[in-house]
Amino acid sequence: MKRLLVGALTSIVMMAALTGGIVGAWSMGVRVPGVSGATYLKAVRLHSHFIDGVDPNKPIFVMLVGSDLRPGVGGARGDALHLLAVNPRLHAGTIVDFPRDTCTDVPGRGHVRINEANSQGGPALDAQVVSTMTGAPVSYSVEIDFAGFLGLVDGVGGFNMNVPFSMHDSFSNADFEPGPKFMNGVVALSFARDRHTFGKGDIQRSWNQAYLMLAAIQKLEADYRTAAGRFQLAALMVRHTELAGLGISDLVRLGEIADQVPAANIKNVTIPLQGSGCLDLAPASAALFADVRDDGVLESYPAGSPSLPDPRP
Repeated sequence: MKRLLVGALTSIVMMAALTGGIVGAWSMGVRVPGVSGATYLKAVRLHSHFIDGVDPNKPIFVMLVGSDLRPGVGGARGDALHLLAVNPRLHAGTIVDFPRDTCTDVPGRGHVRINEANSQGGPALDAQVVSTMTGAPVSYSVEIDFAGFLGLVDGVGGFNMNVPFSMHDSFSNADFEPGPKFMNGVVALSFARDRHTFGKGDIQRSWNQAYLMLAAIQKLEADYRTAAGRFQLAALMVRHTELAGLGISDLVRLGEIADQVPAANIKNVTIPLQGSGCLDLAPASAALFADVRDDGVLESYPAGSPSLPDPRP
């Protein structure tokens, strides 16, 4: 949910005039007693790529990580991995989806499934692995777990989404028919976790997760246009986000970027894979990575996934 991840940040700067040292402490990574709540999001600036030095005509790359951390499950593997590329000059962007069964080189683990990077080195290592794979300089990484996902969706009041196909999966409790559906936290999580409905389960699930994010962005773009709405969203972020290495300049710049790239201009694409079990990159992946890497926008490579080659929200 890109607006949740970066769109409220401009509002947070405005809040500084009202909340003084609270926002200042939060922006330096301090959890503020009486203001901070349960952590929904963890945002990390990767020190090899400072946003202040980024060419404004170039895209910004942010790693979005959903971990499987929850009661009874240890390890915090990165089971939802998406590279968000936004280009403020072109007012457009791309979400590139990395299924958890993608096999690649992970420092400390060898050639393994990409989801092991998060349990090995957190969202920063996820970003490093994806940056090496794609050649894209990742500036930020943001992580959310099951509890954070539920809290975040319910915290903004849920959202409406057009379900594009039938989904029935007893493992995730997904039970959908095509058409409009209101998503609260529990329902959205069941949609995002379903991989048994589809023949290309993990591959299609990865695309579905980004589809869900774009629907949430559209809701937030509509609901948080007013100063009061932006203040409410900023307050939610201050209470439930843990920052590492981010400063006020980052918050300002990311907020500006988010406002310049509407959800309707963000395409969703899953990387092409081959094999079975532990999946390797297909030869076409080089063309996809080159297409996104240069300006953050898909131009020649088709959007979509193997199950829906060119879907429309």
